[in-house]
Amino acid sequence: MSQLKDKELLEMMADFPKHELTAKQRNAFLKTIRVESTRKQSRRFNFQRLAALAALFMLAIIAPILYFTSHGEDLSNSGSVKTEVVKKGEFFALMDKSGTPYYPDSNFGIPNKVSLLAPLEWIAKDQRSVSKISVYLWGDYEKDFANKPLNITATHVKTGVKEHLATAVISGGMYGADGHAMTSFNPFPFSGKYNLEFIAGNKKVGEFSIYVMEPYIKIGDSTLMISQEVLYAGFYEDAAIEVEGENLPPEIKLEIFDLENAEESTFTFKDKTDYITTDGKKISIYKGDFQLKKSGRYRFTLLNKSETVEVRKPISK
Repeated sequence: MSQLKDKELLEMMADFPKHELTAKQRNAFLKTIRVESTRKQSRRFNFQRLAALAALFMLAIIAPILYFTSHGEDLSNSGSVKTEVVKKGEFFALMDKSGTPYYPDSNFGIPNKVSLLAPLEWIAKDQRSVSKISVYLWGDYEKDFANKPLNITATHVKTGVKEHLATAVISGGMYGADGHAMTSFNPFPFSGKYNLEFIAGNKKVGEFSIYVMEPYIKIGDSTLMISQEVLYAGFYEDAAIEVEGENLPPEIKLEIFDLENAEESTFTFKDKTDYITTDGKKISIYKGDFQLKKSGRYRFTLLNKSETVEVRKPISK
């Protein structure tokens, strides 16, 4: 009887004489049925559960592969991997054959390898500081530099983004260097540390790091020639404002409104100087003094254009 199916067992039980079981007999009978039913269920092979577990296992393996495959190129292009800082450059004088020093306060790089005449400040997103760059190289001119292009690249240390700054023609020696080149850089897109790399032909001549400051403060078509990074509370003497346009007045007013205390101050900039850029833009530069009493948020207004500016607290490094 133990081999009979459940349905057959029920049919046979229907033919048994009908009588009522005692409570003890009924409980024992029900317990027997439950135990037998549990054994049968445990012996059944649950294919649906196995399939679900297999699917979850495969997903756990494939999902990370798909993610990094699809995002790997984007991570590479966006430069999300931090780059190691190379040796920092230093200021040193160029020397001609007679030993006369030149540009000791602006020639920057690695002695006897590569250097350039650096601006007073490297400023992000600004063409002015990189419009004219002189590069000096040391080595065997005929072997290393003659008839070879000089390619200069910059890698942003924080993001890993690599930028091509310039390709220049290498000329003969100058100021004690074995080769030199005149060029201009593309503006740096970000502030922060950059690794500059110099390659003559297919050979790396040298590399060194520089620090690029945050952009100048823009107010409409005007530029206050101070990096946002170093705009602190204090008195600014003989500051410069550059304005693009024609028929500009001999003097301009810089209005500074303290957004926290609702206080306004006005400062006059004059001593106008005009010039035209190589691409035909007309520029006027004004000079003047102004003061910021404390850190905080201000509204700078110039020639009917306004910009909210944050005056920071100095951070000790």
